[in-house]
Amino acid sequence: MPQVVTLGDINVDIIAHIPRYPPSGGDGLARRASVHGGGSAANTAAVLARLGVDVGLIGRVGEDPLAKWALAELAEAGVDLSAVQRDPELMTGLMFIAVTPDGERTMFGYRGANARTSPALLDEAYIAAARLLHLSGYALLEGPQREAALRALEVARRAGSTVTLDVGLEAATKLASEMRGLLPQVDLLFPTLAEAERLTGCGDAEEAIERLLSWGAKAVALKMGARGCLVGTAEGIFAVPAFAVEVKDTTGAGDAFDAGLIFGRLKGLGWRESALLANALGAMAAAVEGAGSSLLGRERVRAFLEERQGHPSWRAWRRELRILLALLS
Repeated sequence: MPQVVTLGDINVDIIAHIPRYPPSGGDGLARRASVHGGGSAANTAAVLARLGVDVGLIGRVGEDPLAKWALAELAEAGVDLSAVQRDPELMTGLMFIAVTPDGERTMFGYRGANARTSPALLDEAYIAAARLLHLSGYALLEGPQREAALRALEVARRAGSTVTLDVGLEAATKLASEMRGLLPQVDLLFPTLAEAERLTGCGDAEEAIERLLSWGAKAVALKMGARGCLVGTAEGIFAVPAFAVEVKDTTGAGDAFDAGLIFGRLKGLGWRESALLANALGAMAAAVEGAGSSLLGRERVRAFLEERQGHPSWRAWRRELRILLALLS
């Protein structure tokens, strides 16, 4: 049985790099395009697998060529796909992602078979045996996938497993009240600043974290892109700086961040070391096209951290860097 189970969407991402957004009715011609596997829960699972974690994925795909594409990438990464469901009617989720020269991505898509992930087909023993259940907020958007996610959450809590939740902007916008109600069942919450503001009504990062903690979340890792992250627990809130990279495509960067923090905590690291690793993986993913999971194995991550270990700007974090390098060796 996997050590970690993730539940959420499995997609194929069509990524197009455009010079600018066209006016309404105009044309946005891409300078280049590529096709990758995607989906928040799938991306996080792939990065964890490449780091050596035994991870399984619960989701749903169609019976189409897109499914073969998406699942082949996950299988190659080492993700267990035995709990992936098949839909005989709806197509596999498909996302069109427009990336502007600053590396920021805007997503348009069809969730397809994802939304029909069935609670009746969940293997509860599979979920209960895992040390950690990671949920994507997109899984809460509509039923029956919502019921599957809530059922998995119930099983994980009853089994004493750790629960982590990546919020997702659409879920934070449409389901703010419902997501606030889930916080007492969440051990680690992963919002962006925009998502935290939608959930709390507060634009100040530290105040938003304090509210989320007061509403029941055990820990919050607030993702702030080039500004790094803020981590809040019962012991307080602290900041972790970002790693400077040339940003090419932010697709999957937040999912890689999640994987880094989850990996660190599974390995018994403290919050500072785990958050630093999360920032490193997020930066590495943003520096390549697509989610970048194929580039996030232990050796690549270790080399990335080694390059920065002796730099004066990381003097205050050398202890944490040494711990991470020892773990990844």
